[in-house]
Amino acid sequence: MADHPRPRRSFLGLLAGAIGVVVGAAASIPGLGFLAHPLRTKTVSGGEEPVRVAAPDDVRPGRPLRVNVYGQRRDGWTRIDRMKLGAAWLMRTPEGRVRAFSTVCPHLGCGIDWDEKSEKFHCPCHNSGFGLDGRCLYGPSPRGLDELEVATTATEIRVRYQRFKVAVKEKEPIG
Repeated sequence: MADHPRPRRSFLGLLAGAIGVVVGAAASIPGLGFLAHPLRTKTVSGGEEPVRVAAPDDVRPGRPLRVNVYGQRRDGWTRIDRMKLGAAWLMRTPEGRVRAFSTVCPHLGCGIDWDEKSEKFHCPCHNSGFGLDGRCLYGPSPRGLDELEVATTATEIRVRYQRFKVAVKEKEPIG
């Protein structure tokens, strides 16, 4: 009769341990879900839609206008409402259409500037030059300036900013 309570005690101890494990696992599932959230979803977003950069009257024919492109960005648990995505050169064609070119040189990613005297876009890093239409005129750049998508209304010019691979012949979007 003295041997009978011992198996019952070990069974109750085992049962209490198992219940503790189940309760602990159930309590940790929401925390693990929170920590694994960036693994299950797209964590960086924003910039996919065209954003307002200027008014139509701001862009004159033959005179490029440099604009910064700002958008909302989400990264993991952080939301940045006004983050600089990049910059663009806006050009009005003789026909009145607005075009946008990235300010990033397709050669090695340096910044493209407008040279008033020569009326060309110029990369000061490796001496590439580009025409008003974005074509590469001289230098080591493998292609012309990367054109960005533009949406124009009567009251605003919107640009969809993208980055492209540098040092490759074909225009390839990143991400």
